[in-house]
Amino acid sequence: MPHATSPRIPPLPIDELEPDQRKLAKLGADTVIQVLARNPELMKASSDLGAYLLSQSRLLPRLRELAILRVALRCDAPYEWANHVPAALGAGVTEAEINALTDPEASWAPEDDAVLQAVDELCAAAFVSDETWARLAATRDHAEVIEVLYLVGYYRMMAGFLNSAGVAVKPGQPVLGERVEPRPAGEATPVTRPSSGRTGADGRWDITFTHPAGSKPLVLDLQTAGAAVRGSITDGRLGVTVPIVSGTVEGGHLEFTAELTEPARFDIGVTGTIDGDVFTGSVTISGGGTFPFSGTRAG
Repeated sequence: MPHATSPRIPPLPIDELEPDQRKLAKLGADTVIQVLARNPELMKASSDLGAYLLSQSRLLPRLRELAILRVALRCDAPYEWANHVPAALGAGVTEAEINALTDPEASWAPEDDAVLQAVDELCAAAFVSDETWARLAATRDHAEVIEVLYLVGYYRMMAGFLNSAGVAVKPGQPVLGERVEPRPAGEATPVTRPSSGRTGADGRWDITFTHPAGSKPLVLDLQTAGAAVRGSITDGRLGVTVPIVSGTVEGGHLEFTAELTEPARFDIGVTGTIDGDVFTGSVTISGGGTFPFSGTRAG
């Protein structure tokens, strides 16, 4: 399909974005936010729907990302592909599955195949055939089928916008349809073991979790009272601090949850173990996957 070979709408510089727009851009796909920011009312409406589909959808994150990548292929949308390959890997899609999206002879589980066939039909004719509809309905309720239709429609719309506006892929990002090579097994960043002599969870912790799109630092401020955990999680890059809404501690094992509401809504779950001044475990982001983390006591 044809698409602009150079930007037709210049991205608004980051320092000219409104604070909430800047935070949204820092979540990822910053170039598209910088372009959409030239129509801020539309950007907010579009971002709200996109955030719902990514973080609150009834569809499993893995299947959602497979569908988005298939839309990118069928609509020849390089930017969409480049930004959703890391998201797909984070959501549990394997490199082999991503590569299979370009193979017409690939074999899929029936529930996956029904969704991918629906993507193909919607992109080709804006209609799901009776046969494919029956296959979708065999494993999904009406609400889930509606979400499949909306997901495909949203990313078809975005593909048309991205291709026509000439939103550019950044150097080093995945290239549309090219083979994705296997990655080393995901592991938390190794940490040097400090020794403050302190025990327990209370205090500040600097942690880093590992995502296919890149590592991300967070700051945890934890307070315990009996078996309860409270405190906050801070993303310094976004400039956002969110409270821990529930949590428990038993010995050195902690589990707690925080809710991010701005610039988009996500639940963040942390499960980990403290050994002296070292904290290791996993971070789960609603709709985004589970990723290892490691960190150390900072205060």
